[in-house]
Amino acid sequence: MLSLRFLILVIAMAASGFGIVASQAALQNPAPSQFEVASVKLNKSNERTRTNAIPASGRLVLTAITVKEVIQGAYGVQGFELVNVDSPVLSQRVDIEAKTERPVASAVELQQMLQPLLAERFNLKVHRDTQERNALVLSLANRDGRFGPRMKKTDKVCDAMGTAVTRFALANPRTPGDQTACGILPSGVGRIVAIGIDMPVVVGLLAPSQRMSIVDQTGLQDRYDIDVTYTPEPFSAASLAQRGGTLPAGVDVDPNGPSLSEALRDQLGLKLEPKKMPVPVLVIDHIEPLTEN
Repeated sequence: MLSLRFLILVIAMAASGFGIVASQAALQNPAPSQFEVASVKLNKSNERTRTNAIPASGRLVLTAITVKEVIQGAYGVQGFELVNVDSPVLSQRVDIEAKTERPVASAVELQQMLQPLLAERFNLKVHRDTQERNALVLSLANRDGRFGPRMKKTDKVCDAMGTAVTRFALANPRTPGDQTACGILPSGVGRIVAIGIDMPVVVGLLAPSQRMSIVDQTGLQDRYDIDVTYTPEPFSAASLAQRGGTLPAGVDVDPNGPSLSEALRDQLGLKLEPKKMPVPVLVIDHIEPLTEN
């Protein structure tokens, strides 16, 4: 069962727009560029987690984020795709301010540039591997390849944000003449609204709530606009009845609404099916306490 605490974490990560997904092509970059200037310090405040990635200015600011989450963002993996996570260093919260003098193509590239920074400040050593695990295969639900009514191929021109999940016009409201940002719109619990995203982003959005790897076998290469409404399992009528509870204040969800799997099938024309198969993981070989600058 998906815990309420875990659900809140997933929502918070989606809102922050950090470390959820990256395109497979980006993940294969063998030598990420480096920041010219970077400050990494242990966070000693009670501030909430904040992120601000500005590819056009080559600037990345992370506040009160755990080292584990930084690694997830840098390498484009989910927390459950990390192996050897017993080091207490991973739970430490840090503040990072990093800058490069050139514009960066995407938020994905900014995140990748954290890799050499982690190696320098934490002596982090990792390698990629595969493990046989229970996974979910994402494929088209309709044999004719027809999408559901809430998924359509987009013809919008998006900013150069790669395939990272991004905050949508929160920090910098756009004027009518601006291009529309690719990414996830704030839409509340039980709803996913996104503009101009590709399938790696869809996978990255779904994987945290499933707590297992999702393998994309849709064959879809384009970008899409989606709008999915569903009932998270902790807020379903059956779950609430079992706990003898009610919906938390401020959560506007229909307890009798469709599950995520049902919503994907009926609204997007996608389906998730369980399968045991080799899935990629990131193995942490070595990590040391922060060397502050």
